This record gives sequence, structure tokens and C-alpha cells, in this order.
Amino acid sequence: MAGRLLILGAGAHGRAVADLAAECGWTVAGFTDHRPGPGILGCDEEMAELTRGEKIDGAIVGVGNTALARRAELFALIRATGMAAPALVHPRAVVSRSSAIGEGAVVFPGGSIGAHARIGENSVLYSGVIAEHDCRIASHAYLSPGVILSGAVTIETGAFVGAGAVLLPGITVGKDAVVGAGAVVIDDVPAGITVVGLPARPRGDR
Repeated sequence: MAGRLLILGAGAHGRAVADLAAECGWTVAGFTDHRPGPGILGCDEEMAELTRGEKIDGAIVGVGNTALARRAELFALIRATGMAAPALVHPRAVVSRSSAIGEGAVVFPGGSIGAHARIGENSVLYSGVIAEHDCRIASHAYLSPGVILSGAVTIETGAFVGAGAVLLPGITVGKDAVVGAGAVVIDDVPAGITVVGLPARPRGDR
């Protein structure tokens, strides 16, 4: 499916999603955002009104890692309107036939999704992310560039993994937890905890 796509959020991540959408054959109809600017049709909460009478074939969240909770809210807003939320997978990503990618997820170039991996709704896999076999990435999770999930790793809802982090096989990162950039995770990360370093150790609550 491709057509005209509305992007909720016009910041840096939203613009990156717009480029990704174009690579996937979509036409960007415009953005919603709380700030006026080029291509911005109105506020996020006005989405249903803005698209009434317009030919819009889908919508996707364009808010990045600075507002992870807001990402979930915006995805729920898309769902409430009944609008399609397509997954966007860059043509230069490698995706196993036995994997599954949820609605509204985005996979940037250089990504690799292994056999029987599951990618949740509205999740982000930035450039060069490797999610090996049997990984489970829940809804609204955010994986920064160069993250490596070594196999059978679980990333729970709303978790954030910083650039270049490496997670050993079988690790679980709990709901709303944070893994710092460059960390090497050898133990499970409890919900809501931030871990940093090599090996990764708790830094405190998120």
C-alpha cells in the first residue's frame, strides 16, 4: 500500500520519517505540529478535521526520542480516527520472511531483522539496527542507530536503547527502561531503570 501519508510531528525525526516514506513510495501530504511552518497543516489533535475531505491514505508518528510517551499518545490518536498506520521499511533494510512488523513501525536503511523476530507497533529501528533471530520488540520502543540485539532479546513497551548499544542473547529490557549509548548489556534491565557503561550498570530511575 502507498499513497498520501500524513506525518504527526515536523521536527528532525519527522523529516527523517518523511524521507523514509518517500523511499517506500509514499507521498507526504503534510505534517501536524504545535508550531506553524512549511508543510504543517495544523495541530496533532486537529488531525481528523484536517484530513476531512482530503485524500489521505495513512498517518504515522513523526515524534522522536525526546517524547517517547507522546509517541504512544499520537499513535492512539491515529487509531482513534480509523486511519491506516502503515509500517515503513527502507528498501535497503534486510527483513527475514519469517519476521513480522507491526503497524506504524519504521525501519531505516541498513536495518537487519532476523528469522522469527517480532517488531511491535509504532516502534523505531534507526539506521543500522540489527535485531537477530527471535527478538521481540514491543510497541513504542525506540532503538537508536547501530544497536545490536544478539538474538532472542526482548525490548518491552516504551523502552529506549541508545546508539551503538549491544545486548547479549536472551536479555530483556523492561518497560520504559533506558539503555545508554554504547552500553554492553549482560543482565536483564528492570522496568523504568537506566543502565549505562561496559558492562551496563544501573544509573537510577528514568
